[in-house]
Amino acid sequence: INCAAIPENLLESELFGHERGAFTGAEQRRIGRFEQANKGTLFLDEIGDLPPNTQVKLLRVLQQQTFQRVGGAEAISVDVRIIAATHRNLEAMIREGKFREDLFHRLNVVCLQLPPLRERQDDIPLLAQHFLRKYAGDFGVESPTITSDAVAVLQADSWPGNVRELENMTRRLLLAARGLSINADAVRQTLAARNVEAAPIGHSFTAFAGDLLARAQKGELQEAHAHMLAEAEREILTQAIMLAEGNQAKAARWLGLSRFTLREKLKLLGLHPDSPEASAETEG
Repeated sequence: INCAAIPENLLESELFGHERGAFTGAEQRRIGRFEQANKGTLFLDEIGDLPPNTQVKLLRVLQQQTFQRVGGAEAISVDVRIIAATHRNLEAMIREGKFREDLFHRLNVVCLQLPPLRERQDDIPLLAQHFLRKYAGDFGVESPTITSDAVAVLQADSWPGNVRELENMTRRLLLAARGLSINADAVRQTLAARNVEAAPIGHSFTAFAGDLLARAQKGELQEAHAHMLAEAEREILTQAIMLAEGNQAKAARWLGLSRFTLREKLKLLGLHPDSPEASAETEG
């Protein structure tokens, strides 16, 4: 579970589950990730982004090996191995009062330092193939092949955003490929677009709009307004589908869209709205 990708008001329910009627929209009981992972392993990614209140509840589970669902009174016992990851300096966060020291020491039994992606280029082909298969299944499209020249271009990049950046880039390549082979030119074009977008990301939306308008003024971009809206909508919808694990009904509910509207927008993105993974409504 990615602790940074789920809103704070939903994270506790995602981890510990909830009882029917616990809050508005809780129409039935939900089994949380800790309960699902009993006798197994729970990977908490971006543990440094865990809200303070949830840090307290996580510490209690690790110490007592019991928890309660949101809105419930039953103490549920679990035996779960925790693996946590973060890009943040947790010791610095402790000094700043942003991360609990007792939780840090509870988690910090064995610490593995993972080198940046640019220092382990041999991992890139494996990761790229993994992400292609993963998102092809999520989006209901055929997984494309990727040429050796294309892989070499990926390996030559510095990947300042590490694995997440490669994952995002692979997703873009998949959507553009439409089931065809991914060649070196496609990778170069996608990386070039990434480089153009990289500067506005760290600035305000005003700066981003200004950059698009400047490019339009130079004749480098047509219909800047439509381009801006399309890029924003593509990112929002694909992020929602990823977070909902392909469940369209759930993603539509989060976005405040009707399921029909979401399906139509997904068609425009080249996604497959009728795949079982994308259409089934499931809980827990």
